[in-house]
Amino acid sequence: EPWQGQWLSKAARTVLINSSLSSLLLFIMSFYSLPETLHHEIATVQGRFFWAFEGDKQKYHMVRWSEICKPRDQGGLRIMSSKRMNIALLTRRLWRIANGDGGLWLRIIQQKYLRGQPLAFCQRSGGSQFWQSIIQLLPVLRIGTSIAIGSGTATLFWFDRWTGDTPLAARFPDLFSIAVAPRISVATALAD
Repeated sequence: EPWQGQWLSKAARTVLINSSLSSLLLFIMSFYSLPETLHHEIATVQGRFFWAFEGDKQKYHMVRWSEICKPRDQGGLRIMSSKRMNIALLTRRLWRIANGDGGLWLRIIQQKYLRGQPLAFCQRSGGSQFWQSIIQLLPVLRIGTSIAIGSGTATLFWFDRWTGDTPLAARFPDLFSIAVAPRISVATALAD
């Protein structure tokens, strides 16, 4: 409640806001992609608490909430954004799937969805809400990773960064637009 925050300093409010996201909500965000409306509601509650009233006077917001959520070295207060945290936690799960780092839950994912094929070639439609949340973040995972080609069977010719700093689809968009099989592996493309 906003009235509870009026007795706390800004630093104490920041600590309380960040610690409230580290409980059950973080657990849920590591399994499901939360809707945009829920992220907006979370930001509204956080903002209402941070900008608590003093007596009957309403405080003016001199800074956007998105600026407050930035890291300290960028001028913010490092308040966690639920949307960014949701993407980060789901991408971590995706990273663990891609690297084979997991126990029973990974074996279930491999048997149910991957069926012996690499993550890049898995089925994109159907599956549980968890799988749909994970699979839609494959482009996010590709942004910060590079590929060791090996045999080329697990590397996407157009979408993975296997030759240079950008994927071939971004470097040659006209050529990519006429590609018959955009989800082809490097091994298959080079064999043809």
